[in-house]
Order: sequence, then structure tokens, then C-alpha cells
Amino acid sequence: MGSSIDWARCGLGTGTLASLGRALPLAGVRRLLDTMLELGMPTIDTADSYGSGDCECLLAKAMAGRREQFNLVTKAGYRHGNLGGPLRPLNQFIKKGLQRMGKHRCFESSYLERCIHHSLKRLKTDRVEAFLLHDPPLDVIQSGSVEALFAKIKKQGSALHTGISSGDPEVLAAALERGLCDVIQSPAGLSAAGALGGVWALCESRSIHVIGNHVFEPSLLNDPSLTHERLMKASASLLPKSATILCGTGNPNHFRSTLAWIMDPMPREEAWRLAAGHR
Repeated sequence: MGSSIDWARCGLGTGTLASLGRALPLAGVRRLLDTMLELGMPTIDTADSYGSGDCECLLAKAMAGRREQFNLVTKAGYRHGNLGGPLRPLNQFIKKGLQRMGKHRCFESSYLERCIHHSLKRLKTDRVEAFLLHDPPLDVIQSGSVEALFAKIKKQGSALHTGISSGDPEVLAAALERGLCDVIQSPAGLSAAGALGGVWALCESRSIHVIGNHVFEPSLLNDPSLTHERLMKASASLLPKSATILCGTGNPNHFRSTLAWIMDPMPREEAWRLAAGHR
């Protein structure tokens, strides 16, 4: 299931772009997107749960008048508030309450259909380049409901491609076995390489696009020899050559540096040795 989209080698991860108390001002997001286009790196990864919808709204404002220049990936599966107007600030508190009650995920088809509808509305677009299930459990993948959901979403034109975002090798392998994915998203840090290397290789052989996230694992950053630059160069070597690696930043200069590291990966043998020592 190949993709005709030019995903590019580096993309923007937006997990903290609209976080409570840490949101980037609109002018800052616009500058960041300007830099991405200048560098020819148009992929933006987001999710309906990021800022409980606020991130998608912020991106829509920053992309105004140039939506078609970007590749949008959004995800659903985590519950959050969906209040509008003056009640919108309560959404993030609703999300935290659901987490505490253990009711923070839902993968019922009807719920996910509503999720992508709301995401498109917040993003002010009629479709996204990819829609992913956000950390689904294995039983959801094996249930048979995902095939029908993805087919319906594509038929409606809401998403050009569909897939799974997960750090669980068993979930990703099951999704690939069932032919569910045009795109997968997975952790791309050193400690993930041993478990996910086979998944990445299978995706590469089937022309399934890989989006890598979570390169900078907090536990590894305690090692002074593992700089941000070295970790990113290693991940760029370990992942398929066509993979998109996400940079989660609000700083255009950080995005530039990350792209430079990705485009100059360390030798593959060195990267695998490094990964083997940090499993």
C-alpha cells in the first residue's frame, strides 16, 4: 500500500504546542510553519487529544490561506472534552478527569468517526493526508472493525491514508498482518530499535510509510555521551530511508538543526551497536 504523498524526511510533532500553560503564541506557530516550508518539510503530526482540540485549532489559524502546502496527520482514540466557545478551556480538565477515572480511551467506530469529523472542523479542512488510531490495544486491531472504519473514512474522502500509531510491536505487527496500514507511527529512539526493527523493515519492503517519534528518550538523555545530535543521527540511520522523523519543537532554529542531523545520519552499523547497548 504505497503512498504518493511527499512526506519529507523531517516533520513537526505538535504534542506540546497547545499544552495547558505552555501553548505557543499564534505568531510563533506561523514562524515555525514558515521555516518548515522554507526547508521543504511540510509534514505536521497532531492529534485531537493534543490540547484537547486546541492544537488543531491553533494549526488551522497558522495554516490559513496555505493549507494545501502541508501534509496533515491526525490521530484519535484518547477521550477529551469537546466544549466550544467560552467553555473550551474546560476541555483539558475534562481530559485529565477521564484519565484519572481510567476512561481515557475509546476505539468504538462511531466514536472515531465523530473524532475525525471534529478534527476536520477544527483544522478547517475537508481531509487530512493520514488518520491514525492513537495507541489502540491488540483486541481492537483483531476485532475486524478497523478495516470497515478505514474503508469508510477513505471512501468519504476524510483521509487519504490510514494507519496505526503505537509503540507496541505486537499491535503494529498485527495491523500489518491484517493489511490495515498505509502509514505507521512508532517510537524511534534507541531502546525501541530492537523490538521495532523488524516492523520498520517490513514497512520498508511493503512501501508503508513510517513516522518516527520520541527520539529523545528521557532515560537516555542522562548519558552525557548521547547528545540530541547523536540520538537523532542514530535514529535517522535505523529507520527506513524514506521515513519521516518528528521534531517536537516550537523553535524554528531547533527544527533547522534537527533536519541537518537527520540528513547526515551516522553509519548504520554504528547506530545498531549503539542501539544494542541501550535496550
